[in-house]
Amino acid sequence: MRHNNAYWLSAFCAIALAGCSEPQLQVPVYPVVEDTLVHKINADGELFAVNSVSINAPKTVQGPRFIASLAKEYSEVQPGDVVVTFDATQLLRSKVKASSGLGAVVADEQQKLAEQQNEQTAIGLDQTLNGHEFSFADRFSIDDVQIRSRLEILDSMQNKEYLGDKRDYLGWQEQSFSQRSNGELELLQLQRNQQQSLLQQAESGLAALEIRSPHQGILLFEANWRGEKPEVGGMVFPGARIGSIPDLSLQHIKLQVIEQEAIGLAAGQKVTFALTAWPDDNLTGEVVSVAAVAQSRERRDPRKFIEVVVAPTRQDPRFMPGNKVRAELWVDETDNVLMIPLQAIFSDQQQLYVYKHDGTRFIRQPIEIGKKSLSHAQISRGLQAGDQIALINPER
Repeated sequence: MRHNNAYWLSAFCAIALAGCSEPQLQVPVYPVVEDTLVHKINADGELFAVNSVSINAPKTVQGPRFIASLAKEYSEVQPGDVVVTFDATQLLRSKVKASSGLGAVVADEQQKLAEQQNEQTAIGLDQTLNGHEFSFADRFSIDDVQIRSRLEILDSMQNKEYLGDKRDYLGWQEQSFSQRSNGELELLQLQRNQQQSLLQQAESGLAALEIRSPHQGILLFEANWRGEKPEVGGMVFPGARIGSIPDLSLQHIKLQVIEQEAIGLAAGQKVTFALTAWPDDNLTGEVVSVAAVAQSRERRDPRKFIEVVVAPTRQDPRFMPGNKVRAELWVDETDNVLMIPLQAIFSDQQQLYVYKHDGTRFIRQPIEIGKKSLSHAQISRGLQAGDQIALINPER
């Protein structure tokens, strides 16, 4: 009885130990076959209008302007419709101020001209009188001591010399007056031009209080760096972009492709896409351009993206600028090639190889690859159809 109990105890322990042992690892294999290598890239983007008229605040006015009214965003506008109206209060004040300043400058100019004319007349009269006195003194100057005393002769000579100095002084005064009067008039002319320029700016601003749509389209407003869009009462600076009116008759797609996946992209490649609002309705297009430089999309996102522009094969009535799109870019499609998954390819010292199944074991098989997609690669040398390779490293 004790012997039987010992037997069953040993058998139970053997079974328990067998259950605790590790199972043999099974290496998944992949059969090498000929198939079609398709290189497709998935990307997201949005529609945009090729032709779009920008709405900007007029540049004819210095300083900010204030919005008095706005048409509804995303509303359809017709040619000539008013989309933005600016407040005229500040412009009217500027016009009144410029008009008053211009009137004051014109009055100062007229007063200055009258003062200069009076001063010039006075200088002319002094010069005429001095000329008569000098001529009289020179004509009746007698230096004969038998007729006039020496004191009278000296007094006459001094008077003549004084009149000559006075004539020179009046000539200098006339020249100085001419220079001074020209400078004063030029200064007043500058002030007058300045006030006229301010008046013209105010009048131009009043004439541009309304921005009208040049063609049929949809009204879109531009968000500033804070993400805020224009609103009534908001302040805008001259030349600032307020929005745009895209032409809905011609729209393209702007896609963002991750830089590492953008290998092989080129103009002319086929594109299939669908609007996110209608995911089951597949449409087609063609790559128009591929950006040469990758750019970051968000500050905290380390990835960089290549911008790809796609032209749809036909324009759809559902197209609207800003609509989101999911697309597939068909970079390449090659029939009847040996292809294997990229995960089965390993490298060592710049040599590519796979683990080829050879009866009961796996051996390293050097290979050379050709074209690649995001998941598979073409085998140009090293394998044949029917070979089996490991999908993971069997040595590990």
